[in-house]
Amino acid sequence: MSQKKNSKKIKKVKKGRYGIFLWAGLLLVAGVVAVFSFFKIAAALAEYRAGEKAYEKMETYVTPAEELFSEGSVSGSADSVVSEEEGPGIQVDFDSLKEINPDVIGWLYYPSLDISYPIMKGEDNDYYLHHTIEKKENFSGSIFMETKNTSTFADSHTIIYGHNMKNGSMFGKLKRIRDLEMTEDDHKFWILTPEKTQLCRVFSAQEVKAGGEAYMLFTGPCQEFVDWANQLCRTSIVDPDGVTFEETDRIITLSTCTSNDKTRFVVQGLCQ
Repeated sequence: MSQKKNSKKIKKVKKGRYGIFLWAGLLLVAGVVAVFSFFKIAAALAEYRAGEKAYEKMETYVTPAEELFSEGSVSGSADSVVSEEEGPGIQVDFDSLKEINPDVIGWLYYPSLDISYPIMKGEDNDYYLHHTIEKKENFSGSIFMETKNTSTFADSHTIIYGHNMKNGSMFGKLKRIRDLEMTEDDHKFWILTPEKTQLCRVFSAQEVKAGGEAYMLFTGPCQEFVDWANQLCRTSIVDPDGVTFEETDRIITLSTCTSNDKTRFVVQGLCQ
């Protein structure tokens, strides 16, 4: 009897040890996961900050018009300087930006959504998806033009891409157009280039199929372009406000991702 009792005690002790080892193993795994997650989050935050700092630096190349005119002198061409009454009220130093990166083709300014960034154009649609204007790898990437478009914004339809960043940078604020009252100012964004400043009036904002008809490009003026633009008005979540289209018009699409890989959110403006 004593041997059986001792045997049972030994089994209980072994089971107790196995339990301790199991819990210790689980705690160790949990600790490793926690440490890994901490460093991963820290790395992500650092990369977010690096992207923010890169574009905060770019803002030093943008001067509000009131500062220019208050100084009593304005540099640059007449087309590149626009007063607050006439347009966005900023001047962009494209010469300095192009010294940083010759791939800069313009500047996007949407004051109602606090969006103000240089526009890049690469040899493909991948590079600036994950590189800043300084050509540093960063998941915030850049605001960039569809590679099939012409750099002069002369196409019937030009597409500009940007990440939907969680911290609101890049095109992270684009979806906030849903919350705007859509006053006259809310309908306006500008494309500035070294040659001219273009006002774009928003007529459409909506969630669309990734790579769907909203991304159609045109080889030139045609009735198909007008029909396409009218269809966008019909599905828009913002009021097109009686906008009409002609074959020779030009449309700019601002495009960003959504939480669904199969859809994108776009805001589209008619160049004035």
